[in-house]
Amino acid sequence: MAPPETGVIPEKHIVDEQIRQEMRKLTIQGGYRKYKEVSFLRGFAITTVVLMHVIQVYWHEGQIPAWLRAASAMGGTGGHVFIFCSGFGLYLSYLHRPMGFREFIRKRFLKIYIPYLIFLLVHFFLPHWGVDDRTQLEYLLSHVFLYKMFFEKYILSYGLQLWFISTIIQLYLLFLPICRLREKTSMRAVLLTGCAVSVAWWVTMHATGLENLRVWGSFCFQYLWEFVLGMAAADYLMTHDTLTIPIGGLILAAACGLGLAALMVKRGGYWQAFNDVPALIGYTATVLLLYAGGKHVLRPLFLWIDGFSYEWFLVHVDGVKFGYHYIDHWLPYESPELIRTGGAFLFSLAAALLLRLLVRLVNRLPGLNGEQNRLPD
Repeated sequence: MAPPETGVIPEKHIVDEQIRQEMRKLTIQGGYRKYKEVSFLRGFAITTVVLMHVIQVYWHEGQIPAWLRAASAMGGTGGHVFIFCSGFGLYLSYLHRPMGFREFIRKRFLKIYIPYLIFLLVHFFLPHWGVDDRTQLEYLLSHVFLYKMFFEKYILSYGLQLWFISTIIQLYLLFLPICRLREKTSMRAVLLTGCAVSVAWWVTMHATGLENLRVWGSFCFQYLWEFVLGMAAADYLMTHDTLTIPIGGLILAAACGLGLAALMVKRGGYWQAFNDVPALIGYTATVLLLYAGGKHVLRPLFLWIDGFSYEWFLVHVDGVKFGYHYIDHWLPYESPELIRTGGAFLFSLAAALLLRLLVRLVNRLPGLNGEQNRLPD
C-alpha cells in the first residue's frame, strides 16, 4: 500500500483556516496613505443622502411603503459621516505635513469654494419657478460671500443640502486651534472637550427650541464631537500599524447603534437630541460590513462615486428637481412614480458628472491647483 501523501492536505487546511480567519475580521492598515475605507464611507454616504432626499422630498408619499420612507431617514446620517471623514482627512494630512493658517485656508477654499462657486453660478442661470430675479440675486450674494450661514432666510436657499457648506467652513476655522490644543494636551483631552461642547450645545438647543432653526441647529458645535472623533481615528492610525475589527463586533455595533437610534427618535424629547451618537456608530459599522463583504461589486462602485461625491452633493437637489420636470415632459403618458423617481435619480447622477467635468476644466486654469474634488476633507 502506497503511503499517504503528506503536506498537501494539511497545507490546504492551513490556507482554508487562514481565509476563514480573515473573513472574521476587518483589518485596516495604518500610516499615511489613501484610505479606501474612508473613500468607501464617503461614496456610500452621498448615495444614501441623495436617496433620502429623493424619497422624502420628491417621491409622492402615497406611492411608497411607510417602512421604506422611515428607513430612508437614516440617509441623513451620511452628513455626520462626511464630517467624521473631514476630521480624519484633515488631521491625517496635518500630521504628515503641518501647515500655517494662510496655506491651510487657501488649500481648503480652493478645494471646496471653486466647485461651490461654479455650482452657484450654474444654479443662478437655471430656470426658477415662483422666485423673482431680485430674490435670486440676494440668494446668490449670500452664498458667494458666505454670510448666508448667519441668516435663516438664506441658509437653505439654492438647495436644502447647502447648510453643510456653512458648517464645514466653521469647522475649518476651528481646525488649527484644535491642533494647537492637541499639541499642548492629548488626543483624549481634545476628544472629551469636543464631546462636552457638543453635548452642551445639544441640551441648549433643545431647551431653547433653537434646534428648529437651521442657523443654530447646524452650527459647528452641533457636529464638533464627530469632527474630533475623526481626528482621533487619524491620530490612532498614524501611530499604529493596523486596526483590526472583528466582523462580529461590527454586526453588534450596527444592530445596537441603528436600533438604539430608532428608539431614541421614537421617544423624542431629549432622547432625540442625543440620537446622532448611536446613529453614527450603527451607520458606520453597517458600511464597514458592506466594505468587508463587497470586494467585487460594492467597493468599486462606491469608490467610483467618491471620485465625484462633492459635485453630486452640490448638484443633486437641482438634478432631481429638473429630472422630474423633464421626465414629465418627455414621457408621452403618466408614468409610474418608480420610473419617474429612478429617472430623476439618474438625471442627478449625470448632472454631477457634468459638473465634475466643468470643475476639472476650471481647475486647469493658471493659479489653481487642479485637485480632484471629493466631499471636503
